[in-house]
Amino acid sequence: MAGRSRILTYGLPSVGAVALAAGVALVATNRPVATAEPPPRAPVAAPDAAAAGGAAAATPGEGGEPARFIGAIGVSEPAGEAIDIAAQRAGVVTAVEVMVGDRVAAGDPLFRVESGPAEREVALAEAEVGVAEAQAAALRGRVPVRRAAVGAAAAQRRAAEADRDDAQNRREVAESVSDKRAIAAQEVDARRFAAESAEARVATAAAEEASARADLSLLEAPGGGDGPELRAAAAQAGQARARLAAAETELGLLTVRAPVQAEVLQVNLRPGEFAPAAVPNQGLVVLGRPGPGHVRVEIDEVDVPRFREGARAWASPRGAAGDRIELEPAYVEPLLVPKRNLSGRTSELIDTRVLEAVYRLPEGFDAAGYGQQFDVYIAAEDAR
Repeated sequence: MAGRSRILTYGLPSVGAVALAAGVALVATNRPVATAEPPPRAPVAAPDAAAAGGAAAATPGEGGEPARFIGAIGVSEPAGEAIDIAAQRAGVVTAVEVMVGDRVAAGDPLFRVESGPAEREVALAEAEVGVAEAQAAALRGRVPVRRAAVGAAAAQRRAAEADRDDAQNRREVAESVSDKRAIAAQEVDARRFAAESAEARVATAAAEEASARADLSLLEAPGGGDGPELRAAAAQAGQARARLAAAETELGLLTVRAPVQAEVLQVNLRPGEFAPAAVPNQGLVVLGRPGPGHVRVEIDEVDVPRFREGARAWASPRGAAGDRIELEPAYVEPLLVPKRNLSGRTSELIDTRVLEAVYRLPEGFDAAGYGQQFDVYIAAEDAR
């Protein structure tokens, strides 16, 4: 019992200590070896003294002073930015008139959307214009007829007035005879009745003349010019022509045209595809204005206090860090926006805003295309 007690007292702790030491040694020998992970690309370096025109290129933190250059990422773009073309009316694409690399002038067609219904609307509007104009012409052709009717009615009125005057004279002669034996009473009555009948015919002729003049006034105003019916017909014709113009405009919107002289950079649709009228994530056709390209540079908000507009700037294309391209300031967009272009450095801040400065590439710079990234160096405010 005493031997067992010593084994339990000293032996088991010893075994546990040995097992613990063995476990620690096993973990230490099998743990992964931490190796330095290479960066995805060479880090941005400030331009050397020769490229900077003799200015010293201090590195960040050297001597406790900030760097004399602002390092930023730039992306090339056409002058005035790329133009994303969208469809003005939704529909199935029937024809694409351009290819990548084509040069287009303002107004040249880029692509066409199915236009059958719009063409039928134009044909219907043209027919309505023809009907309205024919009706207006027919009314205008009635003007001479109604003028002639007024002339005939006036002549009938004058003839009736002459007959009336003759009948009244005959009646007055009969009534003026004092010797009743010289003229029969029946003759006097007949002449009186004839005068009254002639007066009635004058009234009828005058009414017919007034009616003819009223009909004429509907087409021709008394003082000259068109009457109400002709004005209404002209208004209907004008309304029909306006509907035709609207239909032709709608038909024209189905052919998307270049807004400016440009080069076709990208075509993102094919015949048979549906072109939405909403603003797409990328243009159905992307255009770029001719001329030297630009570089849009994003300057972190922490560097904005050190940035000054018009400062000298250089750029190096990705993959050609030894090239130094001097940039010409174009303009600065004063509204800070969320950062979009990332350099790939693990220390890079992504939850930040940037100031976008646009620079011109030199004439004759041979770029493979737009959208290329550049490492850009801008002389900082403390470098003066």
